[in-house]
Amino acid sequence: MARYEFIEHTADIAIRAFGDTLAEAFASAADAFFDIVTGKSAIRPELSLSVEAEGMDREMLLVNFLSKLIVVHEVDGWVLSDFHIEFLSSNRLKATARGEKFVESRHGEGIQIKGVSYHMMEIHDGGISEPSYVQVLFDI
Repeated sequence: MARYEFIEHTADIAIRAFGDTLAEAFASAADAFFDIVTGKSAIRPELSLSVEAEGMDREMLLVNFLSKLIVVHEVDGWVLSDFHIEFLSSNRLKATARGEKFVESRHGEGIQIKGVSYHMMEIHDGGISEPSYVQVLFDI
């Protein structure tokens, strides 16, 4: 099963990211984020980086987590992959990923993500019998 898929949208980029657990679905959404901004260029796992996020509910947690990735990329200059998500509570998570500093000549010109929207958002915690997924819209 693919870890994420694109959903047709007229102006922005919408994805549905999958996992056996909700944590894996969040991780797939983070990987999709960096595939979009790097144009799917290979990311060398040179260093490990952790990101923590929290929100009043799961939707806000997902938006806040992905919004922190915008800062990690745009301000700090990182590109990351191989995310591992640990839910510290129902509204707080810690993400660990491997990555390197962004180098335009190697990572190419992907698409700049300006924000993460609640529009079209879906979060499905599949439980034991079916996969989990998150659906999110990136403002570009």
